[in-house]
Amino acid sequence: MSTSPVRSVAVFSNLFPPQVTGSSVQASTLAKKLVEQGVDVTVFTSHLDKDTPKREVVDGVEIHRLHCLHLPKLPIAVNFPWLSFTMLPGNFGYMKRVMQERQCQLIHVHNHMFDMAFNGVILSKMLKLPLVVTIHSIIHHPNKLYDTILSVADATLLRWAVIGQSSQIIDLDSICAEYRESRFGAKNGTLIPLGTEFPEEPLTEDVETLRQKYQLEGKKVILSVGHLHHLRNRMALIRGFAQSIESYPDARLVIVGAKNFQPAQDLVQELHLQDKVIFTGKQPRSVVAAFMALCDAHSMWFEMEGGKPSSLGNANIEAMLMGKPVFGVFDENAYGPGVLKHGENIFILPGTDIDAHVKSIILQLWADNEQAALIGERARNKARDNFAWNIVVKRHLDLFESLVDSGIK
Repeated sequence: MSTSPVRSVAVFSNLFPPQVTGSSVQASTLAKKLVEQGVDVTVFTSHLDKDTPKREVVDGVEIHRLHCLHLPKLPIAVNFPWLSFTMLPGNFGYMKRVMQERQCQLIHVHNHMFDMAFNGVILSKMLKLPLVVTIHSIIHHPNKLYDTILSVADATLLRWAVIGQSSQIIDLDSICAEYRESRFGAKNGTLIPLGTEFPEEPLTEDVETLRQKYQLEGKKVILSVGHLHHLRNRMALIRGFAQSIESYPDARLVIVGAKNFQPAQDLVQELHLQDKVIFTGKQPRSVVAAFMALCDAHSMWFEMEGGKPSSLGNANIEAMLMGKPVFGVFDENAYGPGVLKHGENIFILPGTDIDAHVKSIILQLWADNEQAALIGERARNKARDNFAWNIVVKRHLDLFESLVDSGIK
């Protein structure tokens, strides 16, 4: 057991398994890793899937699913399928009672824009506990009107009601740090990148099943994992891939994730790529690992405002851990100087003329198998040194200890 002053932590997140998103995976895995370090972890989340129990213990983590309203898909929320409202009568009293029984010493909120963040703030005030908030996503909308409304709400309501009430903000990368400072003027940030690992190696039979199902035998495969939406729209990736198959007609692009961006599917039709670009839809995490095993390279990036480069995101780090070459429009200094190096452990595309650069990198990978393997091996080593869970959980625990030890509220 841990001798840390942190004995019990409460986690607040609207998104938690069985919902499969980047932040839910991060929140659930961090909770499990904290338990392994001797910390009691109590999770409060929304009860979206009625087939799951209201209360259960998984991997030592005590999960409480709250009565909520499952909101419909809304254009202003980019048709996100798991919107929920948890600030209902009875939930506050229930959470307060459980936290007191569990003697929680700190509240950790995942995602600043959902209403569990408000619950976390209120209970941190009621129980006089430190509040840590991890910013998982930057609020930005492709529709200018919606973007204006959301940006104003972010910079006023959320700035005052959530960010301004936090003891510490966790930045997943330098882009989150810049967002925190420019949007909220907050200086209380700590860089802790995404922790990443696969729970286990994919089964050979699962890999072969996918290979046969999607007719990938003997094909060069580029994989792109992540729900398809406006921030991860794959448009430039599809166009660049279309140019590359003039030289490698047997290559395939496989896009894994919920299909929430019709223009990408329309583009595939327009370019007559229906037999070369495969949209699989949502897949279980174990299946994603099998997809990773059968691919030759991975690419996914976020479309940032003003064409700015993005951070890696969970899927790219997972690909690196599996020794796969990764390419995209990334910020070379997203995790500090020297972590990502173009041409050494990753391929970083410029934010202009992206289609042509996608084609160039794909052709380079296909033409030089030895270089691709070397890039993948270096990527694996770099990911282990910076994003492995043993490193990431220690950084979280160090932060939690400093807040609890100092009595910061």
